[in-house]
Amino acid sequence: MEKEKITILINQRPFHFHQEMLGPADFRNAIGAPSDYEVWLIVHSPDPEGQLPMDDVQIIGSTHIHNGQKYRVVPPGTFGIR
Repeated sequence: MEKEKITILINQRPFHFHQEMLGPADFRNAIGAPSDYEVWLIVHSPDPEGQLPMDDVQIIGSTHIHNGQKYRVVPPGTFGIR
């Protein structure tokens, strides 16, 4: 029996996965991003206009994904250091 697919948004586009665990490379590969791009889980959406995302979580290792989650894959340093 095939596993149920999990649908998440990466950079506002839907992607479907059958595995529950993804690493940063999996997110980058899904959208064809370079290997140095950062992966972020969007905790509150939308972020306040003109402000850096305060609650988003950078994905630096394997993480469980769940239907409906939103992620960003962005160039390094996009959000600066807090």
